[in-house]
Amino acid sequence: MPAHRLNIAASMVLQHPEHIHPALWRGSQLAQSSCRTVPTGFPQLDRELPGQGWPLGALVEIAPSQAGIGEIYFLGPAFSRLEPQRRIALVHPPYTPLAQCWSNWGLDTRRLLWVRCPQASDSLWACEQILKHNACAALLCWAANVHPAGLRRLHMAARQSDTLFVLLRPAMALRQHSPSPLRLGLRPFEQGLEISIAKRQGPCRAQSVFIALRPAAATPRSTFHASLDRHPPAHTQPRHAFPAVAH
Repeated sequence: MPAHRLNIAASMVLQHPEHIHPALWRGSQLAQSSCRTVPTGFPQLDRELPGQGWPLGALVEIAPSQAGIGEIYFLGPAFSRLEPQRRIALVHPPYTPLAQCWSNWGLDTRRLLWVRCPQASDSLWACEQILKHNACAALLCWAANVHPAGLRRLHMAARQSDTLFVLLRPAMALRQHSPSPLRLGLRPFEQGLEISIAKRQGPCRAQSVFIALRPAAATPRSTFHASLDRHPPAHTQPRHAFPAVAH
């Protein structure tokens, strides 16, 4: 092949390394997602993510600055885009989930599965089993201290599924190494969230992404998702709380 054609071919490879393998990308560009994605429901965030949304079949880490700032409401638009006949599992949430809140968000509460585990290690085992059997459309797990080897196991199990798998961790966890391809930090901001992209398959983003969760005069305060993360009044629990599946 003439030298000039070789130079052209080499230039094309450098500009489009995904032509060699879909797992390759230039450091200055967002990667071409190797798995299916579902839109987040927030276009300004989708534009910053490979595949324009949440990856399915991958470990996603979200680290809110504190519980109850909107992290569950933030995921709600994606839940509504998943297969409606498959369940959404909540593993080891910090407080009792309230069915009425999920109904207010337009989700069928019959899809929800609450898994309560006595120990953190049990919750990670439960997640691994759910992922290996591809049993749920979405899986949320609250975990504080996770060993890097445990994260790798969860990521490998997630890759065997098409589940939206989100691990909710403390903000300080973002300082630790993780195999997760997508890691986000969340902070409250006016009527929404300030999102810092700690890790993605693409260039670093120093600027935060700001999203509005709801207008100031939206649904009454009693329907805020924070009731998932805070103790509800004792007299409301028997009427609204999910039955737990104890591990």
